[in-house]
This record gives sequence, C-alpha cells and structure tokens, in this order.
Amino acid sequence: MLTIFNTMSLYIGTDMKRFNEIRDILDANKIKYKYNTKNHLGEWTGRGTVRGNTGSFRNVSELMYEYDIKVLKSDYEEAKYFIS
Repeated sequence: MLTIFNTMSLYIGTDMKRFNEIRDILDANKIKYKYNTKNHLGEWTGRGTVRGNTGSFRNVSELMYEYDIKVLKSDYEEAKYFIS
C-alpha cells in the first residue's frame, strides 16, 4: 500500500506529456505508483481563489497544473532507471 511514509516523489512538474510518458513506463514495468494533480489558480488566498482575484488573463494553461508521481521507496531506484 502506498502511503506518505513509504513513498518518494519520482516526478514533479508541469509537463503533461512527460507525466503521461512516465506513467506508461511505470505501467509497462509493473511498478506501483500514485499521482496527484494540483491546480495553482484554484488555490485560496484569503479573499477567494487566485483566478478569482487576478483572472486568467496571460496565464499559460500548460503551467496551471502541477503533476506529482510517487512510488514506493523500495522501487524508487528502479523506477528512476526506467524513466531516464
């Protein structure tokens, strides 16, 4: 079971194409993983969200989301080898 105590981040970034490539590689090599996506413009800042306060003008849609792939600590070195 993947928990916060026994996982390490393998990839943190904003490139969706690379995110999907890594997931495909991990699936092909039967390495268990979990992932999180985070929308930075949806974060609350006190008086509403970032997007609500500033709008979405001039915000690059590719940079709105941050992707984080986590694998077991015991599989980290193997996973790192496969994605490089």
